[in-house]
Amino acid sequence: MTRTQQEREILHAARLIKRKEGRERRTRMKAQNSKPSRGRERDPGFLAYLRRQPCEVRHMGGCDGPIHAAHIRYSDAKHGVNPGMGRKNHDRYANPLCERHHLHDQHQRSERAFWAEAGKDPYEVAAGHYEAYRSEA
Repeated sequence: MTRTQQEREILHAARLIKRKEGRERRTRMKAQNSKPSRGRERDPGFLAYLRRQPCEVRHMGGCDGPIHAAHIRYSDAKHGVNPGMGRKNHDRYANPLCERHHLHDQHQRSERAFWAEAGKDPYEVAAGHYEAYRSEA
């Protein structure tokens, strides 16, 4: 069965309306289903700043891959408490680490042991980076 030009235009307009309604519905549902922030402080500018810095443990050697903003995950009475399993700390508690040191060293074993081997206090290093970032802005 062949459709006339007018019928094709009507069907095309109907498809466009249906697509628009679908997008609007998905946007509404996404807004309703979004998770609360749970108080985590985010600072995408600081994370971008960290990715431009050299690896913090480059003195250990073996740096490989791009720089990541590595969030500190362990609790410390002096500096703060880890937010819990599967949750990241505030962005200001992050350090620049290359991909190898971040994914294979920091997260694949005891994080405390990793930073002890590096000879650095990760919270103090992160505070230094955050101060440098804030003074740049």
